[in-house]
Amino acid sequence: MKKMVVANWKAYLSPERARQWCAVFAEVYRPRLDVEVVIAVPALFMESAAKWAQPIAGISLAAQGVSAYPQGSYTGSIPAAWLRGLARYTLIGHRERRQYFRETTQDVARQAYESLVEDLQPIVCFGQNQIVTQAAAMASEELPKLLWAYTPETPGTLEMARSETDITAQLPAIGRATDNRPVLYGGGITVDNADRLWSLPGLSGIMLGKACLDAAAFAALVNRL
Repeated sequence: MKKMVVANWKAYLSPERARQWCAVFAEVYRPRLDVEVVIAVPALFMESAAKWAQPIAGISLAAQGVSAYPQGSYTGSIPAAWLRGLARYTLIGHRERRQYFRETTQDVARQAYESLVEDLQPIVCFGQNQIVTQAAAMASEELPKLLWAYTPETPGTLEMARSETDITAQLPAIGRATDNRPVLYGGGITVDNADRLWSLPGLSGIMLGKACLDAAAFAALVNRL
């Protein structure tokens, strides 16, 4: 697979600000044959974002979450079936979903299953000491189809990335648990440290949160990776 850089908008951009982001990004971005840019957008903006991204090379969309249940009597949910044809990926298990919305390991496993049923590729986030239990919750036939994102709590009160030594030290255990599937890193990444983390051996890409909100700076980062 291509190396991947994920821009997770979280819940920062209103639809109007999202449209402005897309316009600025498209002006600065230069498609790369070796890099896939994945933009994780809220469900409210998914349809219009899909229309915007369709003609731009190297851009894919991810849903910021997906229901653990199929279509049916699940008020407020977003079934994976509704995302088919719009998103390519689902971003699941993010530490904010686990912390603030109390999503469990089993919830994430069900979300992965629902995603795969609809031909969506799950990017499964996990924090420190979560990888073994999360991987064990997946069916054995699912593991070869998953991507993983190491998203540990950032140290201290600042948005700082883990040290390169710490990240590299975690990769062997992650590989053993996930059958050596591709692993991204996300947590405290900025436009200043992204280049260095991108180059770490064993990583298949990076994921930015707040650092992607400046569309011009993010596009310039992608151009130089």
